Amino acid sequence: MNKLKYSICFMFLTVTIVYGQDIHLSQYNASPQNLNPAQTGLFDGDWRFVGNYRSQWAAIPVPYKTFSISADNRLKTKLQNDAPAAGLIVNTDRAGDSRFTTMQVFVSGSYIKKLNNDSTHFVSIGIQPGITTKSFDVNALTFDNQYDGDTYNASLPSGANFPKTRITYFDIGGGLAYLWRKNKRTKINFSVSMLHLNKPKQSFFNDNSIKLDMKFNASAIAQFPVSAKLDVLPSFLYQKQGKFIETLLGVFGKYHLAPINGLETAISLGAFYRLKDAFILAVNMDYKNFNVGVSYDVNTSKLIEATNRRGGFEVSIIYIFKKMVPFVAKKRVCPTDM
Repeated sequence: MNKLKYSICFMFLTVTIVYGQDIHLSQYNASPQNLNPAQTGLFDGDWRFVGNYRSQWAAIPVPYKTFSISADNRLKTKLQNDAPAAGLIVNTDRAGDSRFTTMQVFVSGSYIKKLNNDSTHFVSIGIQPGITTKSFDVNALTFDNQYDGDTYNASLPSGANFPKTRITYFDIGGGLAYLWRKNKRTKINFSVSMLHLNKPKQSFFNDNSIKLDMKFNASAIAQFPVSAKLDVLPSFLYQKQGKFIETLLGVFGKYHLAPINGLETAISLGAFYRLKDAFILAVNMDYKNFNVGVSYDVNTSKLIEATNRRGGFEVSIIYIFKKMVPFVAKKRVCPTDM
């Protein structure tokens, strides 16, 4: 009987995914290309490599798992005030007994423009085309037709007829971002984006009227010092896709440790709240060129009866490679004998 319940639950979740729910991460600022294609290349360095892992609802027999890897860099040109950038992102998400799998491959392109001579104001426009494949394993499901009145009988026909168990479609999104950076410890980043601009078809039943809704995204994060070693980083995320809305508010406190080989070293503690859904605790550390983050969602929604308040465990890793430009003196001082 439990398998029958899981089957019904799967069908409900499938409808939810089809009509509006994208892959999402609690550490949204640790996955910049997923957040907004205009964030591509908008960092201090030459190359940025990012990895994200999320395991959600461990109390449910088959947890939902999400993986994301990406890379981006600013392209070298002869432009003085502008910088084009390019990136690549690959996402994989697997959900439930049916092994409902979403595979996404996107390329990102942005154009970053410096707005003033002292390099404190930047604006970026980005675009992100890509391919998405969604699939499920019908053989992993159970159906009410396979219940013979006493027990579940796998040899009975399911009565289910799926014209497709896999769909692939082209997808495209775009966005804008603004960065004000006074120095390494004082900055503001604000961005808006619109994803699924082409509203791709989503049906496994050849129903062309079922399409993926466009998603509006607005986010911001600021950083400013409150003492010699402590910074505060408030941030927010707002997303709307069809009838689904996600709002997340929170703050990090970042404590600067002694630099290692002249490179920033700091530890940050944060607390966030996803409205009507989850309370999130997070910790991350900056060490040399790495930023490593860990977070955990404590579920507060009506799903707590099934999850026992256990939400999502998440890990992020960011590595930024920056070439060290050798110092070359413009004038040489000749030694003199005393």
